[in-house]
Amino acid sequence: MNLSVYGEIALDWFADYDSSVYYRWGGAGLYASIGAAKQGVNVDLLTLLGPELSKSSIALWKSFGISFQYADKIDSYSFPRYLITGYRNFEKKISRPMNEIKMDYNYIPEIPPNTNGILIFPIGHVIPLELCIKAVENKIPIFLDPKLNNESIKDARKALKYTSVLLANEEEIQLLAEEQTVDRAIQKLAFLGPQYIIIKKGIKGCTIVREGKDSIDISAFKSNAICTVGSGDVFGGAFAATFLETNDILYSVELASSVVANFVEHFEIGNCISKEIAIRDMKKRERLNVTAIDDIVIYLAGPFFSQQEVIWVNYIYNKLQSFGLKVLSPSLENGIINESTDEKQKKNIFINDIKLLEQANIVVALLDHNDPGTCYEIGYAYKKGIPVIGLKTDNSPINNMIVHSCDIICNTLDELIVEVCNNYGRQ
Repeated sequence: MNLSVYGEIALDWFADYDSSVYYRWGGAGLYASIGAAKQGVNVDLLTLLGPELSKSSIALWKSFGISFQYADKIDSYSFPRYLITGYRNFEKKISRPMNEIKMDYNYIPEIPPNTNGILIFPIGHVIPLELCIKAVENKIPIFLDPKLNNESIKDARKALKYTSVLLANEEEIQLLAEEQTVDRAIQKLAFLGPQYIIIKKGIKGCTIVREGKDSIDISAFKSNAICTVGSGDVFGGAFAATFLETNDILYSVELASSVVANFVEHFEIGNCISKEIAIRDMKKRERLNVTAIDDIVIYLAGPFFSQQEVIWVNYIYNKLQSFGLKVLSPSLENGIINESTDEKQKKNIFINDIKLLEQANIVVALLDHNDPGTCYEIGYAYKKGIPVIGLKTDNSPINNMIVHSCDIICNTLDELIVEVCNNYGRQ
């Protein structure tokens, strides 16, 4: 089986919390090609190559089963560079271009002989419509994965009528359809060409939309993620390779999800697993049951009187929010008591905080600072039958009353989010 991947190679730079900086070769084209080649298909990477890429890197990728025969070598070409933050589990990834100017090359390669399918990403924000037309003329299915920028989205709209499978996240789906909600966007896109739409939702899994059939939600597999960058592209490559061989949309998504769960547990991209290992992994790896977390409302209990406490509470709040959870924070909703707050205002804040807590179906309690107000909120929630999940990141002892008022006490934010989604997200 032969898959062609049209997409860029790039240099990804990673900025860590402690100001450490790491880099690796990446880019959607390379990530997807590795994901596909590891599944046993022959991959032609249709991309641009510049002089700064070493022969040893190319030799390594060739050893995975990736061919560069149809790539265009340009002496003046400078690879795109991206500075990336928020690349761990449950973090919101931000990728910033480091190149001052995005080089625009009109790269329309030949379709390699015996190609069974083409997976297309933008190169320089451009999706090659001519390549799409040639593929359709030769009855070659197109897997299209646009990226989140205006130029790519505009081109992707034109390419939809040539597309067999559209792979995109929820925001891209809405932009493509020019709709305010995902549901309306799906309804619109379903009539514009793609036979299948795969909506990628990160650790929330994905949704398969099939022409004339009900959609299917697929939960993601659990993973101890070190770096999530490139995971959506690896998913696309593994999915396209498997679907070309099996024509089984559900199985292809499941296997690609297993490949991704393993991929994000390593920093080196060469550790992407083979089809045989993925098949075994699918049978034993647990899933994240987060297909329905819209009903979860969290009351965030914690102290916010010192600058350090405010920073910690806001950090947890933003992390939970970025994952798609609804979070009620008394400090943000009802204000903070200070020296100028009179007794009437204090009483109103107390009453409003209680009302806010009663709106929640989970309390997340921050236990590091041994705060009396947080202890009261835990006890109130316990009496009301509202589950309490504690977050304790230090090793200091916890009062017995607090231990037995909490349903569980987590030591990391990752554990906390998994606990919330697995045990309190209604399926």
